[in-house]
Amino acid sequence: MTPATTRRPAGVTLAVVLLALGTLTAVAAATADPQAQARTLMTALWLACVWFAVRAGRGRRTARTTAACLTVLILLLAAPFALVDPLYGGLTLLTAAVLAVPGLFLLYAPAAEAYVRARQGDEGSEA
Repeated sequence: MTPATTRRPAGVTLAVVLLALGTLTAVAAATADPQAQARTLMTALWLACVWFAVRAGRGRRTARTTAACLTVLILLLAAPFALVDPLYGGLTLLTAAVLAVPGLFLLYAPAAEAYVRARQGDEGSEA
């Protein structure tokens, strides 16, 4: 392994930050209503998503897949709650999608794929 292949690409770091910010924005849109019953669930999903996004940033293949699935789940679950108020909620949800979706693409970019493959070769396990 050369140091260039095991060095984390800037796109992977940016993807982790975008996923964390995008999903946090979606959770904020979903829980803006004081009577929202999904506050605990959405917060737990966000924490899990951030955990797996950080692990994905370290080159874990299963964490990358889990973070992608959790991001999509958070955006889908936030949509009905956010669209109760079309102006604030809709714009906030759109902002969340604009942040999170490019992060998903960056996690699966060719440079990120090469990084994950190199990390898998270094450690020999997916955990």
